[in-house]
Amino acid sequence: MHTRDLQGEVRIPKAAEVVANRIRKRIVLQDLSPDDRLPPEVDLQQQFGVSRPVIREAIRILESEGLIRVARGPGGGVRVNAASMEMLTKATGFALQSRQATVGEVFQARAMIEPPAARLAALNRPKEASAALRAQIAVEWLSRSDQIAESKAVADFHRILLEECGNVALGVVGAALQQVVLKHMEIVMKHLEPAAAGDTSRSRQQQSARKIEAGIRSHEKLVELIAAGKGDEAEQHWVAHMAGTADYWIKSLGRTSVVDILE
Repeated sequence: MHTRDLQGEVRIPKAAEVVANRIRKRIVLQDLSPDDRLPPEVDLQQQFGVSRPVIREAIRILESEGLIRVARGPGGGVRVNAASMEMLTKATGFALQSRQATVGEVFQARAMIEPPAARLAALNRPKEASAALRAQIAVEWLSRSDQIAESKAVADFHRILLEECGNVALGVVGAALQQVVLKHMEIVMKHLEPAAAGDTSRSRQQQSARKIEAGIRSHEKLVELIAAGKGDEAEQHWVAHMAGTADYWIKSLGRTSVVDILE
């Protein structure tokens, strides 16, 4: 190993971060259950061998992450929160905002991970995945006359596809991106491209309805391929679907930052 390989600054975690990491691990491993109360500060000091300010800073870190809550007054104290996907989506949204990610980049990432997920669903869980997706398609048909409801139904279809593919990591990614995807779709459906000269409001509505129905039909085709266990065909279909819908979903908002749609 060359000397230069050992160079570079090594950051030593602060004591509060170490304490927060250990408590966080206990929460994640469910050694601490939702609504469990953390020990008093003095007990935590003794347990970790640190000062009171360190414990308080560790508590602030965990509280900012939504893992715990601090209640004041009688019966108060520090209690563990139930883990929720809402925490995950908020954290992902903040991370994307802080890095100035664009809507186009989020769509591009989805276009890269969803087709392989479709393949995995067909190969690993054809029965379960197709059943879950069919149920969601029924929601899409019922929601197509309501822009906001339809946006949520479509976003949920994409999330469920990732959740049902048999790969836990992809399911987490889908849940993490859910709020960004939903807000993006809501905005697109609310602010469709202005009609060309001579078009009427009714014609725009009809055009929008046709696009929505075409999208649902494409979802149905994907489910058929997954149910039949045709992994390669499912992946190819979803590659084409994502490419075909890219213009519709990101034409006007592709360069818009995530911070703008999540405000």
